Amino acid sequence: MRNSTKLLMSAVSLAGVFATTAAFADDAPAAPAWSLAGYVDVQSDYKFRGISQNDRQPSPQGSLTLSGPDGFYISTWASTIDFDPSNSGNPYVEVDIYGGKHTDLWGVDWNFMPYYYAYPAEKYGAGPNADYFELINQFTKAFGPVSFTATYAWSNNLAFNGGTGNYLAGLASYTINDWLSISGNLGHQWAQNAKYAVPRSSDYTYADIGVTATYKGFALDLRYSGTDLSGAACGSFYMATTHACAGNFIGTLTYNVALFP
Repeated sequence: MRNSTKLLMSAVSLAGVFATTAAFADDAPAAPAWSLAGYVDVQSDYKFRGISQNDRQPSPQGSLTLSGPDGFYISTWASTIDFDPSNSGNPYVEVDIYGGKHTDLWGVDWNFMPYYYAYPAEKYGAGPNADYFELINQFTKAFGPVSFTATYAWSNNLAFNGGTGNYLAGLASYTINDWLSISGNLGHQWAQNAKYAVPRSSDYTYADIGVTATYKGFALDLRYSGTDLSGAACGSFYMATTHACAGNFIGTLTYNVALFP
């Protein structure tokens, strides 16, 4: 599970690239067919769709992405987690595996992303497994310094047999200058079996807003994030802590690196 800043990917217009390449084919060097990039970061609280995944404690994280021709890519991402600090058998690491393709649709970047959330250190025994799969579609369009991303995700069965899941979110970002931007997310998660959980829960809405400053390969993001779930209802989303869904400020320091070429 990635937070919203990891779910946003840079949009490019393939039509524009094609036109530019055709015009300067004799002068411009060909773009590399393959590239490898990654990042490491630390978050003061790893939140996924507004809910803390690490008992509101700092989380080191890292990612690698291999990009190929025609917009195809494959990635992996990992983070420490803690769903239940009172249970030594709960997962303590999350490893996500995903890939997809960027396609230009009349100036809108469509990112189609099959996504698998894995919890290899889980030791809950014979109970429901935490691993699950989503199909994610993102659509990004830039208007000068402003960009918008719409995200829709569907799962046939959420973590711990949570039933069918649907997720819809919108992100808006404004670039102030070459090193500072502001952004905000608004999302809603539908979870089929949340209403059957004890204590009874429901679908929920979350939002966040913050600023991001960059310097060379570094990025510092500061934002406030919260949900409309009460402490008791939050427990139905496999969080044993009553404060996992409460609002709080989050700081994330990231270092990005291009490994190849």
